[in-house]
Amino acid sequence: MTPSGEVHPLYSAAERCYGGRVIRLSAALRVLVVVLLAHLVSMRTAEAGAQAVRLTTSAPSGASAPAANGAEREEEEAADSPRASMRAFFDLAARGRYQDAARYLDVPKVHEKRAAELASKLEAVLSQRLLVDPEQLSPNAQGRTTDGLPAGTEELGKITDRKGHPVSIRIVRHESRAPEDEPRWMFSQSTVQQVDQLYASLHDRWLRDRLPPQLLVQGPKALYYWQWIALPLLAALCLAVGRLLTWLSGKIAAKVLGRHAWTPRLLPRLRQPATLAWALVVFAIATPYLALTVRAEDLVERLLKALGYLAFFWGLLRTVKIAGDEVLSGTWARTRPSARSLTSVVVKLGRLVVAAFALMFALSELGYPVTTVVAGLGIGGVALALAAQKTVENLFGSVSILVDQPFRVGDIIRVDTIEGTVENIGLRSTRLRTVERTLIIIPNGKLADMRIESLGPRDRIRFATKLQLARGTTTPQIREVVAGVRKLLEAHASLRKEDVFVRMGAIGESSLDIDVSATVDTLDAVEFARIKEELLLACVEVVDRAGARLAVPTRNVITAESRA
Repeated sequence: MTPSGEVHPLYSAAERCYGGRVIRLSAALRVLVVVLLAHLVSMRTAEAGAQAVRLTTSAPSGASAPAANGAEREEEEAADSPRASMRAFFDLAARGRYQDAARYLDVPKVHEKRAAELASKLEAVLSQRLLVDPEQLSPNAQGRTTDGLPAGTEELGKITDRKGHPVSIRIVRHESRAPEDEPRWMFSQSTVQQVDQLYASLHDRWLRDRLPPQLLVQGPKALYYWQWIALPLLAALCLAVGRLLTWLSGKIAAKVLGRHAWTPRLLPRLRQPATLAWALVVFAIATPYLALTVRAEDLVERLLKALGYLAFFWGLLRTVKIAGDEVLSGTWARTRPSARSLTSVVVKLGRLVVAAFALMFALSELGYPVTTVVAGLGIGGVALALAAQKTVENLFGSVSILVDQPFRVGDIIRVDTIEGTVENIGLRSTRLRTVERTLIIIPNGKLADMRIESLGPRDRIRFATKLQLARGTTTPQIREVVAGVRKLLEAHASLRKEDVFVRMGAIGESSLDIDVSATVDTLDAVEFARIKEELLLACVEVVDRAGARLAVPTRNVITAESRA
């Protein structure tokens, strides 16, 4: 950064973004440790968009550096250019070959024996305090000529020392002085002389001076091997502290919210999300003590934010479920069967929406542009709709059922030849409990197009039967039976007098049919069965008193012998 706080135009807008696996939030330890390591291992390079520490220059009068950068990228890279020299230095330092990397330091003669040590310290300072991307340096052998610096000099940026003074990090061109000495770019003597002072300002200098050299080599993803060991240990420690803080905060929340009936159900369900959230807070506080490199620090920061979003939405998912249960168990929902069905579906849809937002925020924080994520969700939604037409059809069928409400949970319905009590109206199907106590599951897409007979909304139950008298019954007997049955029904206390219907309806093949119907003022199936039995026995008694008899189906078969 420049003293004025501006970003040097030589540093590209591109940086490393990282993608991770979708980890199921089943255990807080697995989420905190496994997600952390899995994401570190499976990072990928993404396009420009995030901010980073950039190279600075003292370019005069607002020269157009981006245009110059674009022009230089098209040029062929020289073997003795700043880009090639710095790439070689960082590659050698990353592999622990500091003696070879010291060739790119203009070491004063009094410090020649410490060349490898100075290279190691300089690499540590740059990795933690200044992100240098060699690919953004000039590919020309003579470097950049429009930056206002002396010829053969490039400035990578500025770093503040322990006293807060800015120190310029510069490289200078070194010309060949012997046949075996090739030209290259080196860190200037003024920069090398400040290495010890800058190194003393690092948080991990005490640890670096005591660790074995093998652990001070950079491993994958700009993390030193000792940091690879420390990260899971720190994560486990943070998880233990997070559990303790969750327990303490739970005790406080129970006292503050103890007067609410939903508190005993909500707090246990939020224990795991809260543990993850507290662990992330403790981990973020402890992260500076890991002395991460600029690249690794950006990675860990992104991962912590992504896990923070997941912890928040994880708790929100469980809160939505608890809120739905509270509504369903309340008096308002118990007295409104339609509200119970609608609330159940709304809770399920709400959890799906929360999960989708959680995934989108997490992926966005891991480096995926939000517009790309939304576009991907749109394309994925079209593909899903084409691949799962039946599922989408059932989803819209459930919405249609809930809006139109042809039946509700608890109603008795008849669909084709199936009769049962509605137990659940889900996003995909409806469950019916039959009289035989079996469970019938009908997809909502199909159910919305079927003929549904709802027996629940009726205000009374119809009694209907047919008295089939024998063909030998006389006309006076028929009139006596009709009058007797009508009088019987009109006198019954549970029947509506105006709905009584008793008429001779047909002359059958082997009987004289009398149609009988009435409505019973009850909705109780057991009570209706008792009244129906009572009425049928009374009708048989009326037939017996009239001297008639019920018909028995008969059929005369005429054979050839009988004709003869």
